[in-house]
Formats: sequence, C-alpha cells, structure tokens
Amino acid sequence: MTGQPSRYRIVLTFVLTFLLLGACATPQVQTRTDLFWPLPPDPPKISYVMSLTEPKDLGERKGFFRRAVEFILGKEYPPRLIQPHAIYSDGKGKVYITDTGLQVVHVFDFEKKKYQQVFRLPFSRLLSPVGVVVDGKGRLYVSDSEINRILVFDAKGKFFRVIGQPGDFVRVAGIAISPINNLLYVVDSGGHRVIAFDQDGQKKFEFGQRGSGEGYFNFPTHIAVDPKGQVYVTDSLNFRIQIFSAEGQFVNKFGGVGNMIGTFSKPKGVAVDREGHIYVVDGLYDTVQVFNAQGELLIHFGNSGVEEGQFWLPAGVFADAKDRIYVADTYNHRVQVFQYLGLGEEKQ
Repeated sequence: MTGQPSRYRIVLTFVLTFLLLGACATPQVQTRTDLFWPLPPDPPKISYVMSLTEPKDLGERKGFFRRAVEFILGKEYPPRLIQPHAIYSDGKGKVYITDTGLQVVHVFDFEKKKYQQVFRLPFSRLLSPVGVVVDGKGRLYVSDSEINRILVFDAKGKFFRVIGQPGDFVRVAGIAISPINNLLYVVDSGGHRVIAFDQDGQKKFEFGQRGSGEGYFNFPTHIAVDPKGQVYVTDSLNFRIQIFSAEGQFVNKFGGVGNMIGTFSKPKGVAVDREGHIYVVDGLYDTVQVFNAQGELLIHFGNSGVEEGQFWLPAGVFADAKDRIYVADTYNHRVQVFQYLGLGEEKQ
C-alpha cells in the first residue's frame, strides 16, 4: 500500500514542476509587421502577415494544468506541417493545407480557433494529397497523386465519394472549382490535359494534349480559376502559364524558360486575386512573381532562405476573397501568409 501514495506524490511533484517551468515561458506566435514589397521609396503592394506551422498558430492557448496532464498521460500534440503542398482558403477563416509528408489535409479554423485533420478513407487513407478545393456546400475535394483519384469529404471531414474511375487519369495534380459554372477542373499531369467534371463527378469535357503549341501541355501541374471563370494552368516543362476560357478555349500564354525575373525556371503554383493579378511560384528561385492579365511582370517577392518572407522550394499558392496570399513554403515546413495592398488603398 505504501507504493500507491508514493506514486501519486511523484506525479504531483512532476505536475507542479511542469507548471512552474511553464510559467517561466510564454511562447507566442511571432509575426512581423515591417516586411513590405517593393522596398521604399516605392509604395508597398505586398505585406507579410504571418506563418502557419502548427495548430497553436490559431491562437488557442491551453492552461498549464491541461498541458501538464496531457504530457503525463502521453497524449500527443497535433503535429507540425511537414511538407505543405497546396492551399485553399474560404476567405471566412478556414484554411486547408495538403501535406504530402504527413499524408493529411490540415484544416485551420481561425473563426472557431479549432484544428482538424482530414485523411481517413473507407479503403485506406490519403497517401499523397497534392490539390485541395472546397465547393459552395462546404464539401472538400482532395486530389491524391498516389491513389490517382479525387476524394470528396463532407463539411465535417467525413468521406463522401470518389471522382474518377480506373484509367481516367494518368497522374492527377492540381484542382480548382469555378465560381461561375461550378465545374471542377482537374489537372492530369501525366496525361498532359485538364478534365472538367460537374458537381456529381460526371465528366463534361477535357482540353490539352502533349506539345509546345498554344493550348498544348508538357506536364501541367497547378491550376487556378479567376472570379470571371477563366482557367490558369502551370505548363511546367513548357515554362509558362496558359490561360483558357471556362470551356477550355485557349486565350493567352506568358512566361518562358530563363533565369531572369519575368521568366521561369521551375514554375509551380498559380493563383489569381480579385483584381486579376496572377501569382506564380518559382520553386527553383524561391520567389513569387506577380503579373497582370496581359502577362506583364508587376512585382516579385521572396528569395531563398528561412526567415519570414523567404522560401525554400515553395510549391502551391492561393489568393482568397480578401486578397490574402498563401504560399506553401514546403521545405521550411510552413505556409506563409501575405496581404495584397494595392496601390496603398485601405483594404476592407
């Protein structure tokens, strides 16, 4: 009987020690408010906001006692981002991040200050989630390049259905949903094409084949749809961005291979903000270039490194309804958030 009280005393002593140590340190999410692009004296157009690396970045704080008990009982803390790849933000506080290293979709809900992971399937789990988007009903669409399907989850993260049959895709990549026609556009990178599906998962049409001419692709990867319904595709090994109508008709292209700003060495994510500015990630030069609708370079931000505003092999990019720009800074294990400021006007 003497061992039982002794065990309690040991646990109590450990808890008190943990509390005292915890009281000495109050870790907080570090953000900077002095990072802008371009540099003065030019007016700022892009500002750094914050980085997402783990659930505590939501601002939720656990009490010391809860943290101590969880530590003693061996309860695991939610993990940090490992290899963030693609991002979607609903503009209302929810941010979805695919993580090919952890094989999950991280869901950060800033409104409710809650964190969730989505990964369970009836037959398996996510293996290589590379694309993510949410429709108007809150359903989550995830493209998985290993499973080679589009997995659909309901608003609570429960598996709903699969889009795609065996042989439909050579290798799926990025996905996007049009706000105009509600079509789901899926990049089939290995098939050098884009396939459009309706909300029921029925194939409507496809466009593209392998080549270098207008409307042809050489391993396309990422995709975005602007507020007017135009489709933007990263044509990776043709080193360019191609623009199409909602029906898949070629509209324009820009870029080209090179090692100068305005050209691409490893084009990856593409996004379009409310004003029609086009954001393109270059994974080799660790930068984001911003173009107008005619493909003319406006600005670029970021360089190689590990500090705020620097990147290490970035991948996806997303612009939400509030012109917040999310960049998957893959090998820095984080998503960096920026704000488009316009020409100095105050944002709503």
